[in-house]
Amino acid sequence: MQHISVRKENNIATITFERAEKFNSFIRSMALDFHSVLDEVAADESVRCIVITGSGKAFCAGQDLQEATDPEGPALSKIVSEHYNPAILRIRNIPKPVIAAVNGVAAGAGANIALACDVGVVKASASFVQAFSKID
Repeated sequence: MQHISVRKENNIATITFERAEKFNSFIRSMALDFHSVLDEVAADESVRCIVITGSGKAFCAGQDLQEATDPEGPALSKIVSEHYNPAILRIRNIPKPVIAAVNGVAAGAGANIALACDVGVVKASASFVQAFSKID
């Protein structure tokens, strides 16, 4: 997994988005890896709590728009139905506490991932943005 890391320590699994140079915005491979990691830590009986965070200055800036606007890339409807909806459902269905450690901007789908968690621990300088609400 190139853009997601997992650290397990003291019965806590910390999932970190690792695309700091792109404010941890999602691309298809990252989204699919996120699904796999969520499934893995949810099934791991030694894990009692899951923390989701981002590397660098951002929690997650949502979808990488370069991929979403690429004519050869996945359509926005596919991105939503195959990447984000399944991620949110996985988070909501995990029977363990899931904590969003929001260290910076959480935009679009990144904000929704943070809000889907059971608890949010948010840095004072962090912000939540739903930029897609301005798209016609």
